[in-house]
Amino acid sequence: MQPRKLGSAGIRGIIGAGLAPENAIDFACAFGTLVSGGRVVVALDTRFSSEMLHQAVVSGLQSCGCEVHDLGIAPAMLLSFAISALKADGGLLIGGGHQKESWNSIVPWGENGAYLNSIQLRELFDIYYGRRFLACKWNEIMDAVPVPESIRTQYFDALCRAVDTETVKKAGFTVICDFCNGSGSVLAKEFADRFGLNLIPINNILSGILPHDPEPRPHSAFQVQSLIKALKSDAGFVFNSDMSRVSLVSDTGETLSEEFGFPLGANYLLGKAGEKNLRVISNICTSKILDDVVARHHGILEKYITGQSNIIDYMQETGAFISGEGSGSFTSSDWLPGFDALYMSAVILEAMAAREKTLSELIGELPRYHIVKRTVDSSSMHAYNRIRAIRNHFRDARICEIDGLRLDWKDGWVSVRASSTEQVIRLISESKDRELAEDRALEISTLLENMN
Repeated sequence: MQPRKLGSAGIRGIIGAGLAPENAIDFACAFGTLVSGGRVVVALDTRFSSEMLHQAVVSGLQSCGCEVHDLGIAPAMLLSFAISALKADGGLLIGGGHQKESWNSIVPWGENGAYLNSIQLRELFDIYYGRRFLACKWNEIMDAVPVPESIRTQYFDALCRAVDTETVKKAGFTVICDFCNGSGSVLAKEFADRFGLNLIPINNILSGILPHDPEPRPHSAFQVQSLIKALKSDAGFVFNSDMSRVSLVSDTGETLSEEFGFPLGANYLLGKAGEKNLRVISNICTSKILDDVVARHHGILEKYITGQSNIIDYMQETGAFISGEGSGSFTSSDWLPGFDALYMSAVILEAMAAREKTLSELIGELPRYHIVKRTVDSSSMHAYNRIRAIRNHFRDARICEIDGLRLDWKDGWVSVRASSTEQVIRLISESKDRELAEDRALEISTLLENMN
């Protein structure tokens, strides 16, 4: 199993075994070369290894003559906003996101505040592997400068223009937010103040210790669930450590699959827009709940390759209204070109306030499917051969190969694809029938595991 990987989310790996300071310096030098020694914003999360990588990244950028603007500990969407606000040539985010404590990553962002597209990534990787880095003279090296704290105020000003803040304020919601001891904690107080929330934060210590699995899923939400009824909360939000994903806990204490966030937001925003034929972009393995929601509002749903960079790039290319993934993330044409869990949370709170319904009532308006998610350890080299071999076992299914392999039957579907961030094959099975979804997941995962 390879402890380091280059992919759509930059360079990531296990600290010490795969991702070390020398890798970080080389990657930063490659990025500094890509942007021709321009202005770069750097942010980091709270992991123990992040400060080490941060120093390596800043050094690498400085060696290329870059003008480094240091955002410090900050979530992904604040970096996205700062890149545009500072008219920077790009940015680097140091943080593990939804991955385990031992992992970390350096994610490159373009001048538009979005992940690099596939062409830009190829150019970056060519520079990285070729090691032909830009180098400035000794007397041209510039000190890194801190980004003014006013950037947070500017971000919230923009967020309050994108969401009906006054309607949310009037509702006076009590919400519990689990920040997973991540970088989102730095925005908690202002989020509460701007939206008139009685916000109860948990796991909001800027610590390298992750209190639970950082991927926001039902099994990560038990701490929030235990507090919902006792504190008479209207909703619970469980964030990953860089605030790009969120899962929900309803007012009844139900821990909801991360798959509900995108359809819930889309249901409200499409209804609010009140137009037909609005385009919605999702990846190939988002729950069928979204299909039903888009059809309800007479929209157009297009499914594309998994990954934030792919989804956002395709959204901008097609002029779509909303885009997102079933991992607990979405954005709209009115907001940043990246996934922002705080924006998602604000939209859901607006939906509750504007429609005068509880979160559980809004969830009750959505169809229910049973979804099973599994991973099978596999290097990228073997993953694609294994996935191709699977199709020969299911000739009765409708097959789509936009992203890995998707098998569709009248009573459900299965997606099998190589992860772009980890050395695993990701398998998702969904059906109205719980037993059928689980049986298909078991059958296909067993097939994959038994392949050489």
